[in-house]
Amino acid sequence: MKDNIPRRKGIKTMETNVAVSIGTIISGLGFFFAWHKDSKETAKNIQKLETEVEQLREQRRDIRDLKLETSEIKEEMSNMKQTLTRIDTNIAHLMQRDN
Repeated sequence: MKDNIPRRKGIKTMETNVAVSIGTIISGLGFFFAWHKDSKETAKNIQKLETEVEQLREQRRDIRDLKLETSEIKEEMSNMKQTLTRIDTNIAHLMQRDN
């Protein structure tokens, strides 16, 4: 059934423009939400990487401390070896003198 209401030719163009505008707004919102979601994921990844970097720095500090402790132990062992050598030499001299 055709209604007998007279229509202007510009109304169809206006409806098309409104539909295109609404579509543009919806796609803009879609892009914003996609960007926002990606931005949140990127921020989480950055935080995770920063945490890993800090853990690696702590491990590096621990390794450096262990190296220092190891060198101190080596030095103490060297001193003990020298002391034992002196004791051994003194014992050898005492045994030679007693014989």
